[in-house]
Amino acid sequence: MNRVLVKGGTVLTMEPGDRPRLADVLIENDVIAAVGPGLEADAEVIDATGTIVLPGLVDTHRHVWQAGLRGLTGDSVLKDYFRSIRFQASGVYRPEDVQVGNLAGMLEAIDAGVTTVLDFCHAVSTPDHADAAIEGSLESGIRTQFALGFSDVPGQDASLAGAEGRLALATRLREGRLAADDGLVTLGIALSDLPEVGIDRIRTELTGARRLGLRSTTNGLAILFHEPVDDLAVFGEAGLLGPDLVWVHLNYATADQLRMVADSGGSVATCTEAEMAMGMGRPATERVLQAGGHCTFGCDVTTSVSGSLLQQARTAMQVGRLLAADEGMAAGRAPESVPPSCETMLKAATIWGAEALGQSARIGSLRAGKQADVILIRADAVNTAPVHDPYATVITQSHPGNVDTVIIAGQVRKRAGVLTADWGSVRTRLEESREYVAVTVEKTGGFFPDPPLDLPW
Repeated sequence: MNRVLVKGGTVLTMEPGDRPRLADVLIENDVIAAVGPGLEADAEVIDATGTIVLPGLVDTHRHVWQAGLRGLTGDSVLKDYFRSIRFQASGVYRPEDVQVGNLAGMLEAIDAGVTTVLDFCHAVSTPDHADAAIEGSLESGIRTQFALGFSDVPGQDASLAGAEGRLALATRLREGRLAADDGLVTLGIALSDLPEVGIDRIRTELTGARRLGLRSTTNGLAILFHEPVDDLAVFGEAGLLGPDLVWVHLNYATADQLRMVADSGGSVATCTEAEMAMGMGRPATERVLQAGGHCTFGCDVTTSVSGSLLQQARTAMQVGRLLAADEGMAAGRAPESVPPSCETMLKAATIWGAEALGQSARIGSLRAGKQADVILIRADAVNTAPVHDPYATVITQSHPGNVDTVIIAGQVRKRAGVLTADWGSVRTRLEESREYVAVTVEKTGGFFPDPPLDLPW
């Protein structure tokens, strides 16, 4: 049996009612065996003195394959992201480009303390591309909900045309390599965009996903450059809302619409940095909370923003506070409090994210019997010491460089501030992929053709 004892840190279990305390975490194989003070065991000891110990972060919306396109759309609105990434770059990606993109993107997530990612993979132009994305995730060692993209990809294989073709691929994966619901990589579905394909296709996709016992994710109420569509109302009228759905963005959702999501048991993934950077509207985080829902966070696209989930949580919190204060100031009132709290934001980045993925019984908090997904954040660094409120230290002060240790399913993936993977060789492969994609895209006008590409809706 492989035992690891994380000893002497300030532990934030994220369990209801628990408060920060000096304690130890004992790991046996891939499971947390015990959490408490003074634990002893014949085990590898990780000295957690001077650190904050907490469950690994959960990212509920990230297009991981895009790691090789980092920063490409740093000055782009959403329309230009679609033109350059979705309709130029994705169509020229080979399986090996998707694989190294996923590997590099997942290593970036691990480096930043993320132990679980919902990978919204919409670069699947052949079945081999799906397998390559899965291979990249497996090679990284991160926990993944691989959400197979159902959106059409330029130049896609004829076998993937329409909902039926992609459901056939999902069935093959579900009955094969991703049959288990407790594996390190599990299967989900990333639905097509409703405004692009209409409710009949969405019904086919979602019904098929549910028949296979799979959870789904979809974008909603965030895009204003087509005929406005009330995604939530259309789903509701079609009887398709449910607790197995992660809604992404919802920038333009009203309080009543957000209550619809909460009442259905669904979850919301907000991507604050990307939503602001690309002109998608007011982030929904604080409104989700006001509607009685649980918000979660995703980094979305590293083509435009950072891959740090702590950055997403911090930005979401401060934007929520700004907007709440603005409303009071407009009425002539100075704020008496600044919700949401740092603790609430850390819940959103851990246990609420696990709930959104249907995995809160296995991950998202530190409790005996749960999977051993544990991270240590340095609390003695120049930007984190001294600690008065550990929740505030994590959310307002920390960055990926403060993430000292990352353990996923009992395996150490970052130790003493350094990834255990061979980043140098991965970077070489990523640079080769970047060069191939850039040269190939140039043959059809480059990433940003002039005149701009017409969008399909």
